[in-house]
Amino acid sequence: MFFQTLWFMIKTSALIAAGAWLATRPGYVDVSYGAYDIHARSGVLLLGGYLALLALLLFYRIYIALSDIPKAWRRYHERKRHVKGMLALSLGLSAVAAGDAKIASYQAYRARQLLREDKGLSVFLEAQAARLRGDGEAARASFQQLVDHRDTAFLGLRGLMLTAMEEGNLEKALQLARDAWRLHPKQPWVLLLVYNLTIRARQWDEAEKILKQVQRIRALDFDKAQSDQVALYLQQSDEAHYRGESQNAIRYAKKAQALAPVFVPAALRLARLYRDEGHRRAAVKVVEACWRTHPHPELVSVWDSLAPERKANDLSSRLRWYERLLALKPDSAESQIAAARVAMEDGLWGEARQYLAMAEKLQPNARLYRLWAKFAERQQQPEESRHWLEKAAEAKPDKVWVCRETGRIYDQWTAVAEPQGGFNTIVWEDPQVLAGVSRPLLSEGTLLLDAPIRVSV
Repeated sequence: MFFQTLWFMIKTSALIAAGAWLATRPGYVDVSYGAYDIHARSGVLLLGGYLALLALLLFYRIYIALSDIPKAWRRYHERKRHVKGMLALSLGLSAVAAGDAKIASYQAYRARQLLREDKGLSVFLEAQAARLRGDGEAARASFQQLVDHRDTAFLGLRGLMLTAMEEGNLEKALQLARDAWRLHPKQPWVLLLVYNLTIRARQWDEAEKILKQVQRIRALDFDKAQSDQVALYLQQSDEAHYRGESQNAIRYAKKAQALAPVFVPAALRLARLYRDEGHRRAAVKVVEACWRTHPHPELVSVWDSLAPERKANDLSSRLRWYERLLALKPDSAESQIAAARVAMEDGLWGEARQYLAMAEKLQPNARLYRLWAKFAERQQQPEESRHWLEKAAEAKPDKVWVCRETGRIYDQWTAVAEPQGGFNTIVWEDPQVLAGVSRPLLSEGTLLLDAPIRVSV
């Protein structure tokens, strides 16, 4: 600002000085042109020339303004059309969000007519409107237009991927997701998208490789990534077992058990595989290690299958085998219940009563009360049996394997919750607890960005 003011003062001073110089030097100018003779003072002639120059400049500005009227008129209409086009885009995208195919299609048409040079949002709106009205071919054509332009390629890939998912074409969706990953290799959510689609395509080995990259860039928190890794190892173990590759099945199960020693499904898989291969001692160690920290009723069946051969005249040998399990975790109701059940099966009623009473002190539950009722029934005490059954009905429900996404109950844990195909969604929990948890509705966003749910270990 200071320099501008200084420059203005310099120009003004120069103009005043020039005027003063002319005023102090009077003179005349004679001009002869044909029959005309002009005799005038030099100052008047210079002033006349200056005024003539100003008039010329004024007429030039008027000419420029008049010649620019058609262009200005076109610019006005272009701005007006652009405003209307942006309004159509806004209304159309709002209609897409509301699921109104008719309004979305109409506004998409208006946006394309008003924004003819636009190759981005108006094309995207046109594609989304086509998807809403069920015109898959038109939607794919519009999304392909987006793919063909560098700035909108990722948006087009995303739309084509959604269309492929809706049509059940997982292979095509996965290919498009990998293309999107190549476009944006540093975006964590794009890598998660590839990971989720790889799992949906049941490509377990590839999913394990991608999960390692997910962990490397920390796209998932540590616990979630680790639990997903456990689930992948167990799924790979099952696949190897079905193919008859027992050593590979054991190798994957050992990886899962090493990563999550207290996760019961991992211990069960490994113990059963060891047992089936004749490695009884190794199987016993696996069950004992898990029982010390996380007693679980499903471990009992494997433990029972590992019991030493029973002698005909030794009625308490089986109970002693379960007392070994009890000694590992005596303060657990599960230990007491397991021993009580075996004592009842072998007719050792005094021991069974003792174990049941201890379990009730530690952690009363519906399953324990039902076992009390069975005990009373065996003792020919129908009234007491009914009493225990009534207590079982009022007690807190037993935990079960339940899908945290659908609430569906399963007999055992599996990495994939059929029939919906959710990965790693089955947990050991009270179904009534999960019943109160709100579950998000499936949408385009969750379809693309849903992170895999971890196993509760």
